[in-house]
Amino acid sequence: MRSTRRNSSRSLRRDVAHAAARLVVEGNAGSFAAAKRKAAAQMHLDNYRNMPDNSEVQSAVIKYQRVFEGDRHSRRIDAMRREALAAMEILTPFTPRLVGPVLYGSACNHSPVTLHLYTDEFESVTRFLHERKIDYRLTHVTLKTSSRLSEEFPTYVVTHNDLEFELVILPAAFLVHPPLSSLDGRPYKGANTNTLKNLIGSESTDAGRGREKNTDFDYGGP
Repeated sequence: MRSTRRNSSRSLRRDVAHAAARLVVEGNAGSFAAAKRKAAAQMHLDNYRNMPDNSEVQSAVIKYQRVFEGDRHSRRIDAMRREALAAMEILTPFTPRLVGPVLYGSACNHSPVTLHLYTDEFESVTRFLHERKIDYRLTHVTLKTSSRLSEEFPTYVVTHNDLEFELVILPAAFLVHPPLSSLDGRPYKGANTNTLKNLIGSESTDAGRGREKNTDFDYGGP
């Protein structure tokens, strides 16, 4: 009986993850947390506590995109990564790292390209953008810097080639000790320009050979 209940619980958890993934891909939820709550409500699961974690939802997002978007999804991820690489090469003075859905291969049509930039002089990024006549909107994001603490970091939002870029400004020390990702609570994984070039090349090769893509990244460090 207990085994049956456990199997039923796992199945329901998986169903919530897939329903949440659909909401994310279709742009009907602004975060994984919101998607999970909305999915549970749509499934009439009042006070449901056995929610899938964010990594389960991300896996469901990638599976959903591969099934319903096919090559269109692969082409979008490749194009977004190439745009990210071009931006990172311009932003070299700030040791950029690509993070988030574009790196993991789970980006949707509405997903921004998120770059972490590292500098102890916030104003240097402002000067850099002004000198190159790059329009931006200044906002902030809140990231966890430890299991108990969160901090706000200035963020420049730039639009280029119909893509939105989020340039999150972090003190240089965070290059060695990154903030914690909401995906799994672990330090952010990020790709530098060389890693991203290799990723783009390997993904193109795998696509040409019809191989399954690997989304298990670990590109932290300088």
